Amino acid sequence: MIGIFIFAIVFRLVLAAMMPIKIYMHAGYDDALSINQALNILAGKWLGEYGTGTLTKGLSFTFFLLVNHFSQLSYPLFLCLVNMGAAFAIIKALSPLIKNKYLSGIGFLFLIYSPATLTSDFSLRVYRNSLVFATVLFVLAGILGLYLRRKETIKTRIPWSILLTIAFPFFWYLREDSIWLLPLYIVATFCTLFGIIVQNQSLGSSLKEVLRNFWQLLKAMNKQKIISNLLLLAAPVLFTLGEALLISKTNQDHYSIFTTNDRTKTSFAKLTENLIQIDNSGYDKKSIAEDNGIWVSKRTFAEAQKISPTFAKYRKGIDWMLKDSIWPDSWPVKNGELPGDMFVWGLREMFQREGLYKNGGENEKVFKQINEELAEGFKSGKLKRKKLFFVTKQSNGKKSEDMGKVFSYLRAGVMETALYKSYRTDYGGSIFMPEQPAQVVLDLLNVKTVSTIKEGMAAEAKRTRPIVLIINGIILLYRIISPVLLLVSLGSALIFIAGYVKKKKTRSVLADYLIIFLGLLLTYLVYLFGVSWFATWAPKGKALFMFFYTGAGVPLIQVFELLALVLIVKNVQNQLFEKKASVN
Repeated sequence: MIGIFIFAIVFRLVLAAMMPIKIYMHAGYDDALSINQALNILAGKWLGEYGTGTLTKGLSFTFFLLVNHFSQLSYPLFLCLVNMGAAFAIIKALSPLIKNKYLSGIGFLFLIYSPATLTSDFSLRVYRNSLVFATVLFVLAGILGLYLRRKETIKTRIPWSILLTIAFPFFWYLREDSIWLLPLYIVATFCTLFGIIVQNQSLGSSLKEVLRNFWQLLKAMNKQKIISNLLLLAAPVLFTLGEALLISKTNQDHYSIFTTNDRTKTSFAKLTENLIQIDNSGYDKKSIAEDNGIWVSKRTFAEAQKISPTFAKYRKGIDWMLKDSIWPDSWPVKNGELPGDMFVWGLREMFQREGLYKNGGENEKVFKQINEELAEGFKSGKLKRKKLFFVTKQSNGKKSEDMGKVFSYLRAGVMETALYKSYRTDYGGSIFMPEQPAQVVLDLLNVKTVSTIKEGMAAEAKRTRPIVLIINGIILLYRIISPVLLLVSLGSALIFIAGYVKKKKTRSVLADYLIIFLGLLLTYLVYLFGVSWFATWAPKGKALFMFFYTGAGVPLIQVFELLALVLIVKNVQNQLFEKKASVN
């Protein structure tokens, strides 16, 4: 077993080292943005000159590239080691539940060979999505490591608090939609604190008894111990807030705007929110007003200009955005309107063409003035807000009849994250820009050479063909076993939940498993629901969106499946209920 285990780890590293990466320097708001920011930081220029994309994305991936650079390891090898570190962390965190070393080893291999770590769009492309799998596992490891050790000494919880204090801020600033993991962290933190206070004491049967006894235990607890534990549990949030202040202050020093990003914060984010929520049913034809793929119609821009004199000053730029820019054709919708959130990126480039995006402070003044004028329009009744339900301020609202489409997208997300429907690896050449030397980018990533879409692709495809076949074979194996694994995992969870309800003697043994099951599944569904809510605007984009933007769901469902299998094995071996102390 040890030999097989070592061979599997070395083989996984070999796969990572031999596969070429994809560098897309034409993706100015995505791949190229983080790469150029890392190069600018190395040159002592912070994030570079202020422009439309400077503050649109979180900085975690940028700093990951810098750490990778100083490690002197190639990007794919460094990323593989990070994925392995995350897998080791979650297996170690779950060790109070997974005591069998063979199960732990199999679980580790199950995670490091996950299709999310082998699929080219996640693991080969130099983009922030490649880090989602590892960061979610690290955060889960910190959360569950603390929770499962809530009845142990504070010394045993310190390493898990440190891990979570590092991982949570990094995860928070990896993407702009990281809020979906916050409920799990909050609930788990309260459960951990509750366990620290109560330990193994019985609180009684009635709510009144529980509250009274809990209060007595809290009062009897050493105050220094309470404060120490509170600091350990609150450290991830405190450090996240501290990082936000540091980033915001640095941005203020360089760009005259105090913010971590101007996509979900600042007056520009408020401007896009106001535009999205303007009700266009009174002046647009029904086919446009009821098209959920059109967030802001052409007529809505015209109406907003009537209300806001400041916005009207940019009439020429708005006409350019609606008629001549690339954004109306990026995801074509009916009637030639701007599709979904493409208007957000169109607005940025429009304002830049009209003289803004030279200084963040000046931008803020203009956008704030437009918002005040639009707010007055809403107040006076000249503008009306859509009678829709809004989950997020940065996405269009929905009516009850739209929910069928949302759940259709959610089902597609389950197919991708639990059954790996579209996961595969193939080879594609990199794309560089003429004005930027490719060698500078390769030096940043510690990569010696890559082929481009114009040169070297045929040779590289031939060289990597055996590796591609092996990786796709591994992914195919996961795809074959995943339906059975998912059904068995869900079935076992339901059976053990029923056992928990019927037999009181099993509750202390099963409680931790079932609480974690519930937390993982609810978080998984909340995450997929959020992506589905956003993605419904893209015509014919369901397959792409629910594959490319749902990678964070894979580690959640794989940890769930792993724990479910552990329960089954323990039950088959008659070890589950022999000794309560063996699990708790």
